Amino acid sequence: MILATTLEEEVKDISQRDLFQFDIHDWETWGRVFRSTDLFTPLVKRIFAIEGLDFTELENCKPGTNGVFRVGDYIAKVFVPLESGYDSEPDYRSELYALHRANSLGVSVPRLVANGAVQDRYLFRYLIMDYVAGETLGDIKSSLAPEHKVRIGESLRRIVHCWATPCEDFNGVDAIARTLASKRWIDASVSLRAEQQVLLSAMRLQPQVYVHGDLTEDNLIVTGGGAITVVDFADSLRAPAIYEDMTIICDAFSFDSHFLRGYYGNRSTEELADLCFKATLCHEYGYNVIRSVLGVPSDCADLKRRIMERLSG
Repeated sequence: MILATTLEEEVKDISQRDLFQFDIHDWETWGRVFRSTDLFTPLVKRIFAIEGLDFTELENCKPGTNGVFRVGDYIAKVFVPLESGYDSEPDYRSELYALHRANSLGVSVPRLVANGAVQDRYLFRYLIMDYVAGETLGDIKSSLAPEHKVRIGESLRRIVHCWATPCEDFNGVDAIARTLASKRWIDASVSLRAEQQVLLSAMRLQPQVYVHGDLTEDNLIVTGGGAITVVDFADSLRAPAIYEDMTIICDAFSFDSHFLRGYYGNRSTEELADLCFKATLCHEYGYNVIRSVLGVPSDCADLKRRIMERLSG
């Protein structure tokens, strides 16, 4: 599966320039505007005309990094331009690859309708996908019955097991090297960093498979009866399969035993705690998530204790 088209092939004729009327020169200025339906309407309307799609009024979706809007039966995702100080091209490439791959595997993800780039005041890359009706897991999980949680866990397990297979190096990211070099881990204790070095060095011998990388409660859309659709593939990469488990346990399922039973079966609390500990050290954002959810661990033993307490509770 080769998706590496050149930029010249992607850029589509917009004919009329300066449809986007706002000066972006750093991350702060992008942050002021990326949810503005008024400012994005002329640009998105022109993109829909180019793609031959029916345009309706823009509606905001949950905030993230990029401009994401509902447009009738579609979702339009406009990626942050380079002038913001952030290069979103790797995110665009990763998401494009992941959607094509998931669609070909029959995994429940939004159907990719169109993609490309337009040169307006800035170069804007975009994806257009089918809108998926449902609610995010984060919005409803506190109200779900235990049996419904189990079904959702089972649904996600089927999805992940379907795509967690060897794939080509589609974005050039070395997951292990990136985590070891990440500034997000700089405040972790010496013992945690030392354990991380040992663990990740051993993981280099493990098979590298496709992972979503960000299976959080906001990226899982519950569509009824335990069925779910996964969205937002910008953090996709090749990595050891365990890379996926940190966000699943800590964020999507919030250590809830019913979700976890659906996903992991009858694994013991001790096994899940060990898995969560290793997955946390593996993930680039692991320390940020643990610090937010469990507080700041003083060392490895303290982190393991905190994980066990949450799983047992």
